Amino acid sequence: MEAEDARTASPEQLSEKAREILRRWQGLLRLSDWDIELRVVDPETNWRKRGDVKIDTANRMAIVLVRGDVQQRHLEELVIHELLHIRLYALDQMIEELMNCFYGKDAADSKRSFAHSTFMEILESTTEDLTKALMDASGSSGELSFRRLEREVEQELRNGREAAGAD
Repeated sequence: MEAEDARTASPEQLSEKAREILRRWQGLLRLSDWDIELRVVDPETNWRKRGDVKIDTANRMAIVLVRGDVQQRHLEELVIHELLHIRLYALDQMIEELMNCFYGKDAADSKRSFAHSTFMEILESTTEDLTKALMDASGSSGELSFRRLEREVEQELRNGREAAGAD
């Protein structure tokens, strides 16, 4: 099914479906007063993310980026996730400023690095939890992606094979 899903979605189809999802969830998440653009990123580029968002709070504008080879069945989850980052952005920036006040801006500082990585992990897991809850509450037919966990499993298995080969 996954390979079939990837073959049947042209970049134009993916873009149109993503825009449809964006319009629906922009209203539901009370972001209607934002100008939000969606761009599909060519999978041939060296961009490794599935999605991202760039935000300008002063002008209430954002650009949601979606990788062009994302599976359509995961598209709704991805768009909701990125829209939630817009919704949570003011909190995100406040925490970043607090970290700068307490630890300075030196990314090499171990205390700041720990605080930042911990915050980012909590932000991403909270955003994912909210995405799942919203999809469930809305009766969404979209599926959840286990891509992040799959990479961790692959890495652990690769490490295990390498360790076994070293014995």
